[in-house]
Parts: sequence; structure tokens; C-alpha cells
Amino acid sequence: MLGLVFLAMFAALTLRLWQIQVASATDYEARADNNQVKLVSTPAPRGEIRDRNGELLAGTRSALAAVVDGALVTDDTEEELIQQLAAFSPLTTAEVRAIVKDARDRGDRRTVVSDISEEAMQFIAERKELFPGVSVVPQPIRIYPEGELASDILGYIGLPDQGDIDAGKSPTELLGKAGIEKSYDDLLRGVQGTIKYQVNARQTVLRVLNEDFPKAGASLTLNIDLDLQRVVEQALADGLDLARSEYDPDCVPSDEDTGCPVRAVGVVLNATNGAVEAMASVPTYDPNIFVDGITTDELERLNSLALFNNFAIQGEYAPASTFKVVTYVTAMEENIPPEEANSVEDPILCSGQLRKPFTDPSQRVWNNWTRVDDGMQSIHEALMRSCNVYFWDVAYNLWQQYKNTANESLLQDWARRFGFDAKTGIDLPFEKSGIIPDRELFERWKVEEPNRLAQFRLDLASPWLGGDLLQAAVGQGSVVVTPIQLATAYAAMVNGGTVWQPRVLDEAVNQDGEVVFKNEPTVLRQVDELSASTVKSLRRDLQAVVNNPRGTAHSAFVDFGPGVEQVGGKTGTAEVIKRQTDDDGNVIQDTVTTALFAGVTPINDPEHVVVVIIERGGSGGGIAAPTAKPILQHLMGVPVTDINPGVEAD
Repeated sequence: MLGLVFLAMFAALTLRLWQIQVASATDYEARADNNQVKLVSTPAPRGEIRDRNGELLAGTRSALAAVVDGALVTDDTEEELIQQLAAFSPLTTAEVRAIVKDARDRGDRRTVVSDISEEAMQFIAERKELFPGVSVVPQPIRIYPEGELASDILGYIGLPDQGDIDAGKSPTELLGKAGIEKSYDDLLRGVQGTIKYQVNARQTVLRVLNEDFPKAGASLTLNIDLDLQRVVEQALADGLDLARSEYDPDCVPSDEDTGCPVRAVGVVLNATNGAVEAMASVPTYDPNIFVDGITTDELERLNSLALFNNFAIQGEYAPASTFKVVTYVTAMEENIPPEEANSVEDPILCSGQLRKPFTDPSQRVWNNWTRVDDGMQSIHEALMRSCNVYFWDVAYNLWQQYKNTANESLLQDWARRFGFDAKTGIDLPFEKSGIIPDRELFERWKVEEPNRLAQFRLDLASPWLGGDLLQAAVGQGSVVVTPIQLATAYAAMVNGGTVWQPRVLDEAVNQDGEVVFKNEPTVLRQVDELSASTVKSLRRDLQAVVNNPRGTAHSAFVDFGPGVEQVGGKTGTAEVIKRQTDDDGNVIQDTVTTALFAGVTPINDPEHVVVVIIERGGSGGGIAAPTAKPILQHLMGVPVTDINPGVEAD
């Protein structure tokens, strides 16, 4: 009986095993195939970016994208898939191959075509055997409705690089790469959603198990005025054309033709709170190219022209005579007149040439921009006429009194109070810091970066010379500043000494209408050493530069219209030495000029500072001041007039 029981039990077990493994094998296999789960991230729409009046600068629209899942692409199907996808993409076959390979290496999804047509979607859906691993999915697309307008400020988006991935960013999520898109990427990006699919072993979707919807990013409101931005960019383009017409209308900027004007840069800064009201460099780019798809060749071309650089914060320029306001303030506040005068109010002859008996290897003869005597001038006339001789003589007197003492760097100390020689802290990436040279810097260069200095300086006990201070006093030599630094410094000097941190963003608001970040005005420092009498004097003299018939910018503003008496400014013409080597190895030196103008309005109660710089653009009075005129007209609410060349003046 016991044997029969065991026999029956084993018979039942054997029967059950046969049923599971043989009779029901197909059914269980199907159920196992269908019992797999796949998680897919869905991108979140980036937040909008608008100007201070609510005009849209960057937004999002829905589109269909062709996405390849690297886990579903095999060695056998990869090459044919690449060829098929290349037919739908603006990218080359090689670029599509790189995307597919990256998707396979990472085992995740990559977008090949971000915006495909309905016809293309149907073609892919009807011929899935030609597109293994490819699906067409809805996804938000970034749009920049104004194209190139304000692109330096907005920046662009792109896939994360290895550094971003190492920092924990999703390899499939688009990130801000420049401008506001990069600075406030965490606010703009939002939160990705997730779809949980039930799929079979071949990764065919059977049904949706669960979906967490994405959350859009916060919307940003900038301090930028789009109408003003249009005026600035048009003025810069016209000013660049004017500079080229004065040189050679058909010229093409290159290293071979160093005289051809290459770029125009402009900044409008609110002097009362640091708000950046407009900012641009021309030529520029359209950020939509990164959404629509850009080829490697086009990317290399744009990079070769440095169009992705925001020269308002990254361009470093010799400020030339626009820097004389720093020497002006130093002379007034430290009571350092020219060597031959008892007071800064005492006039001296602004001669065509200055000679100084330096005991070091400094140059002995200094030529004024006028090349002829320009009459007797006090500090006020010297600023209006941009007399190099006066400001050189102030620097020479400072050198004679204080060389090798703590006060030797009085001029540099004043420059740094106003924000030169350091980043302003503007809320845009990649800002440069400029250079204000002094003995300490030159001696550090001698040890750490000797290639920066001429060979004869390396043989001296100290490479810093008296002539270097004279060069610095007129914004030449090793002095370089960014346009945003120049605007920040002018704002501080005319507003009474408040150095505001420049800021592009005003506030960020989430999708519920709540303010999640308010970019409040920030005072970097208060220059208490700057007296009210010096501020008043400086405003009056800047006004004379524009309004006095002898002012270096007067000819550029003769057709300004009503309100010109409320405009002040300072011209500058920087000489830049371009060193090149010919085919025989000979060094060729060529001098090119950068045209500059810094304007202020209304001069009696300053609110706006305008800075215009044109590389290889000629003179400040002849080109830069006329370019700034329509911007200042717009700010003053008078009709904008055509740009015409002014009289060449430093």
C-alpha cells in the first residue's frame, strides 16, 4: 500500500511537470515575454524667457522627434538604420552614425531628428522593419522667435558633455550651454516625466503601466528691453558698415587684412540699479540652429568667427581715452596736477609732443593725437579735447613723486575701486576679468609668464617702468577692459560712487505663478572717496565732449535733436599692435585701431550708460560716437536719425 501511494504521487508529479514543460510551454513563454517593464523619460518643456515688457524671447512648441533606442539596435541592423535615418536628418551620415553609436554604447535613447513632418512619421510607422529601435515621440522643441536678436544674452541649448554627465545630468536631457540658458539652467529645465511600459522580450510596447507627467521649468523675465535691443543691434550693424565703408566696403575681416573692421559691441546699463537693458555683439548667430540641427562644418565655421562669444563680457579691449576718466578722478581726488602746474585747474599747453627725461628705458618722446599744439588746457578742457599730453603729465608727476612707494599705484587703486581688474559678477557665464597693470603684476609675469614681456625687460631688476604708468593713464599699454566693466565703471563715476553688480535676470516665476527667484539689485561697493564736487565736475565735462563745438564727439551729435544737452560721453581710439610672421619668418608689425565711446544720459541725473566698441573701427569720434547716437536718441525719446561719420578724434 505504501509503495502504491508513492507510485501515485510520483505519477502525479511527473504528469504535472510534463504539463508545465511541454503542454503549456508556449503559453508560459508568452506570459514571460509579456512580463517585462521598461522606463522611458519624457522631456520637460523649458521655461519661457521674456523681456521686461513680456515680449517672448525663448519659448517651447510641441513637435515630433525620431528617437533611436540603442538597446534595440543590433550589429546586423545598425548600418542600414543609419542610412535610412540620414535621409530624414539635416545631419551627415557620419554625424548620424555617431549618435546611433553613442545610443548603443550607453544603451539608452538619443534624438536623431528633433522635428519631423507628418509624412516622415507615417513613413517610419509603415516601414518599421527599416527602422529597428526607432520610435516617433512627441517632445517639446525650444524656439527663439526673434532669431539672432539678443542671442548673446539668451545663449543656446545642447546635449550634455561628459562633464555634465559626470555631474549627474541625464545624457538625453538638453542643457543650457551659453547665456541665460546656461546661467539659469536649473530653473529653466523643469522636471522630466517617466512612462512605465509593459513590453515583451522584443521591447514591443504592450501597454502603459504608469505615467508621471513632466513639469515645465520656471519662466524668466529679463531686464532687457526688446525695443531698445533692436535699436542697439541695428546701430551696431550700421556702425560696422560705416567703418568698413570708410576703410574698404568690400573688405573681409582676416589676419591678412588687419585693417578691415571685424566686430561691433554694445552695452546699455542702468546706472541706478545695475540692470542690463541691452547687450549685443555683431555679427552674431541664430540659436535656432541648435534646435533645427547643425552640421559639423557649419559649427566649425561659426566657431572660427568666434560668433558664440559674448564680446560684451568676454571681449578684452584697450579702453584708450575712455579710461582718462579714471586718471581725471585720480588727479582731482589726490590733487595730482601735471608736473608743470600747481593745480589741476591750472592750464598747460596741450602740445603736439611731450618729452620726458626718464632714467629708465621708457620712451622719451610721446606724440599727442592732434600732432600739433592744441592750446592751453586745464583738466576740464583736456577731457573735452582728449589731450593725451595733460594726462601723461599727470601720470609722470605721480611717478616722480611716488615711484617705489605704496602710492605708486594710486591710479590703479582708483581703477579697481570702480570695478576694473575683476569680474563684475554679471549673471552670464564665461566673463573675463580684464587687466590693470602695475609693478606687482609685471614682476609676477617676469617669473611666471615671461613671454608676456619684451626681452629687454627681463634683464631689468624690475620690468615695470615709468612709461608703463603713462600708457596706463590713457588706457593703453597692458590695460584691457571688457565693455561691461567700462559701463559699470562709468555708471559708478556719474552716479556718485555706487558700483552696481550688472544683472540680466529680473525674476523667475514657476508654473503656479509663484516667484521662485528675485534677482535683487546688489551694490558691490560704495566708493566713499569719490567726492560730490568731482562727480559734478565730471558730468559737466562729459557733457562738453558732446555739446561743446570743440568736444571730440560734437560732430557725431549735431543732428541729435531735442535733448542733446542732456547727453555726455567720452571718445576713445585704441592703437593695437598686430604682430605677424611672413613666409620667411620675419616679424611684421601692423597698428590697427579700436573705436570706443562711452555715453551717459540724462547727464544731470544719470540713468543710462551706453558703451560702443568697434574692433578695427577707426576713431572714437569718427565711428564709435556716431554709432552710439541712435541708441542715445532712443533712450531720450527723440526720433532716431541715420548714422554718419563724425570728425576723426581720439
